[in-house]
Amino acid sequence: MWDWIASRPRYCLKIGLRDVAWAKVSRDWRGRPRYQSVVSPLPEGAMRLSPLEQNILLPAEMESQIRSAMAGGAGQVATTEVNAPEVPRAATVILPDLSVRFAVLTLQDLPWSSEERDAVVRWRLGQDQLLSLSGAKVFSQVLSEPAAAGEGPYSIFAVVVQEAVLAQYESVCEAAGLIPQEIDVSSLRLFNLWARASGGPRRITTDYLWVNATDGGFTAFVFQKGQLVYVRSKLSAVGGMGPAGADTQWAGADRIVQECADSIYACQQQTADLTVSQVVMLADEALEKELQNRFEKGLGLPVKAIEWDHITRQGKGAIVGSHAVAALPAIAGVM
Repeated sequence: MWDWIASRPRYCLKIGLRDVAWAKVSRDWRGRPRYQSVVSPLPEGAMRLSPLEQNILLPAEMESQIRSAMAGGAGQVATTEVNAPEVPRAATVILPDLSVRFAVLTLQDLPWSSEERDAVVRWRLGQDQLLSLSGAKVFSQVLSEPAAAGEGPYSIFAVVVQEAVLAQYESVCEAAGLIPQEIDVSSLRLFNLWARASGGPRRITTDYLWVNATDGGFTAFVFQKGQLVYVRSKLSAVGGMGPAGADTQWAGADRIVQECADSIYACQQQTADLTVSQVVMLADEALEKELQNRFEKGLGLPVKAIEWDHITRQGKGAIVGSHAVAALPAIAGVM
């Protein structure tokens, strides 16, 4: 749609269940990057995450919070640049995991172009009847590949998004003065950044579990010898903070760990020599300690949390503004 834009976006908007996060990158006179991030909370009831139904329930309030984040935060007045419809900003737009559906495919041969690859992935999804593709768009990424070209297999991470769901996000972004140049999802963008900061996917050759427990849900990737073999993404049923929400929060942590254990077990039924040795995890601040405790004591797996300094090393520049977990996918979108 936006073929006249050739450069990589300098801006990124991540839309979540409870907030929107805005990030941008600029460079100083020496060419060093400087990253800025803002998180703007959404009103209660603004969002409902679903891969099949309407997500944005309060589009006017959503647009207002996007503009607020772009202007620098709550209470700030949007600049002329933000408001000018004739000069929209091209941006990467990151959707929450629970607004799409995921699948993992294994391909022995990989087409060179992304268009051909996506066509093959769509065909395979249809053949395997993994997901309904009616009225849906499919995009994919090679998440694991063999050490030498032509030796296969390739692990393909497929994302299926309903056109009606995607149109909602695009519409509210365009109303706020943004052009969705690139569309991504939270866990995929975060994993890519973490993998690069860890030396690249090919250097990670162990069996491990990668978990993103944010936005009221969780996504778990299971890797065997560095190859993606399984993905699961579900609601976590995590409640609010404080005494009233503590029981629900703990129940959410239990659910996530149980679902992850079920994911590992399902993989072991197909591959008996799978031995997960650690959990790499990103979680909401209110959930992180509970999750870590349950993974370590319940499953006996050490947990390596994804920290801000890990991200900073990859970006090789200063990060100013919000350092909330909600801002990480947006920062990842401009690195």
